[in-house]
This record gives sequence, structure tokens and C-alpha cells, in this order.
Amino acid sequence: MGTSLWLVPPSDIADKLERIMKFKTPSYKSPASFPHFHPHITLTTVPSNTPLEDLRKVVPVDQADIPVTFKVVEVGEKYFMSVYVTVHQNGSLGELREHLKNTLGEKTVPPKSHISLFYIDDPDSEERNKVFDELVQQQRIVELGEGKVGLNCSEIPDKNLEEIVSGFKGTEIWIAVCEGPVETWEIKDKIVLQ
Repeated sequence: MGTSLWLVPPSDIADKLERIMKFKTPSYKSPASFPHFHPHITLTTVPSNTPLEDLRKVVPVDQADIPVTFKVVEVGEKYFMSVYVTVHQNGSLGELREHLKNTLGEKTVPPKSHISLFYIDDPDSEERNKVFDELVQQQRIVELGEGKVGLNCSEIPDKNLEEIVSGFKGTEIWIAVCEGPVETWEIKDKIVLQ
């Protein structure tokens, strides 16, 4: 993989998202499926030998907090995009993405801004749709209209609609070394935004 810059939600929102991310289907087989990881939007990924100082420098010193709004929950065909929330790429998130493309190269920035909820290995690819169907059945996905979606992160999803998360204000960018099994990834630094 490499070393990535992650835009992360505040801890209270991360805790809520992780309630959903704990779900596992009973029929998966691969030990690489359903690992635990911190919710994040990958902004860029560069080779692991890139000096951390160089990565720190690509984040503008006056970078303000980055508002994020959820667009749609999707099922993908890749491990790192198994079941994920696509987010709107406009405003300061879009500007930062363009800055990173211009600084580090187009190929370092993912084509779609998203927050993965689950990583599911290819031998378990049929589980991806099962997870999505379960989210729908549990009323975890809430259509909000105007191209927006929320996630019902309450402990008992159909009883308490006060726990809907439809976005967050990103106040930190983490530098994560994403090598080896997901649960061994290391956070090397945290950049606090203005």
C-alpha cells in the first residue's frame, strides 16, 4: 500500500460510526475480512519511503477545518471499497484534493472521496451485498433528500433517530503507514487543522 493522509472525523462521530463498523456477517471465511480500522477519508497515498516531513508540508499551514457531507452508501468490487459512504467532494475538501493532485500527482489521490465502513476480502465478495442489505434492513441508511444520506448509528437503530450522522467537520489529518494487515497499520502523526 503506502503511507496515506487521512481526514478523520472527531472522536464522538468516529465512535458512532464504529458502532456500525463492528457488524460482521456470520458466513465470512477470510481472516482478512472485517478488520477493525479507524473511520477515515483517504486524501492521498504515497510510497512508504516518503519522509513524514514531506507529507506534513503538503498540508497547507492555514488549512481550515473541512466540512464533509455524506452522499450515498455503495457496494464496491475492491477490498478497500467493499461497503462505503461516498462523500461530496466540493468546497474545501475538493480544493485540498486538487492541491494534493498538483503537489503529489494525480494518481496519489483516490478518484472518489469515501469513508469505508467495511473491508471484505475477495473470497468473501458475496458478503458485501449481504452487509449492505443488512444495513438497509436495520434502517441504518437514512435518505435525507437533496443528494444526501445519513447513517443511523444508534445502539438500537429503529428506536432512536437522534443518532443520525450525515457528515462531520474534519479537524485533523492523520499520517498513516498502511503496510501489511489492516490491524497493524500505524498512525505516525496527527495534523490539527485551523
